[in-house]
Amino acid sequence: MNEIQLLNMLRDEVPAQPDLRAEEHRLLAEIRAVSSTPRRSVRPAPRPRWGLALAGAVALAAAVTVTRLGGADGPGGGPPAVRPPTAAAVLEKAALVAAKGAAVEIRPDQWFYMKESQHLGNLPAFEHWVRMDGRGDAVRTDGGTLKIGDGEKGPTNPARTQREVESLPTDPDALLEHFRDLPQGRTSLSICAPACPAESEKDIKAFETIGWYLKFGPMISPEKTAAMYRALARIPQVTIEENATDGDGRKGVGVVLDLGAAGKGYYILDPGDYHYLGVKVVNDDQTFAMSVLASGVVDKPGQVP
Repeated sequence: MNEIQLLNMLRDEVPAQPDLRAEEHRLLAEIRAVSSTPRRSVRPAPRPRWGLALAGAVALAAAVTVTRLGGADGPGGGPPAVRPPTAAAVLEKAALVAAKGAAVEIRPDQWFYMKESQHLGNLPAFEHWVRMDGRGDAVRTDGGTLKIGDGEKGPTNPARTQREVESLPTDPDALLEHFRDLPQGRTSLSICAPACPAESEKDIKAFETIGWYLKFGPMISPEKTAAMYRALARIPQVTIEENATDGDGRKGVGVVLDLGAAGKGYYILDPGDYHYLGVKVVNDDQTFAMSVLASGVVDKPGQVP
């Protein structure tokens, strides 16, 4: 076996690292020195200390690996602390994903469908259809009969919601100020009313109103959805809670407005595409939640996406 073959064997056993070059050169020099030394005695020639050299090389490789993985950090030798994701980073990613979505064209004679669960005591889940021009609505509780009505012209009418969304700015700073300055916000569940901190009143209004619109996901254009996520990230005290659960136990990304003793509001987003799953409010030892189990645009009441 020549010296090049022997060196290649050593390289096979020792992970190639830029920091091992010096060790390889030293080993090669030792191999050449041993190979060129004439034998003057019948006693066996001293064997190169491959074990010691290889152990040193492996130790060096291990040290490099530990350093790169951050396995030893500081005097305690423990792993470095993992920083939780920031609201700005997570919601910017959500905005970028939302912006790539396809806009949905909705006709006035179509119906917006939503199935919601209500974790507010013993209230049942229900399905709701609303005609986009406001000329009809329908509702059905779990296992119940479809009931069709004349439609609702008030603030929950989807045609009105659609018009409101179309008029919203796409700049997140302007959008946040718009929501803060609304005479009256929108909400599915109030975080702390009637005892909300006065200094946080406008931020609470903006947070709750953005969530109200996000639950109408299929009806909101991609650029407006993206702007809403970015506006959420600009609200002070908004943080991210990983592996948060909605009222139905589904895990997702929790976008949290923590008001301390006044309560904590969550929007749960799908961990894959960040679409809205539901809202949850934690106040003292009580939890209230509403979840969107399905939504979309259909052609008639009773039909589901």
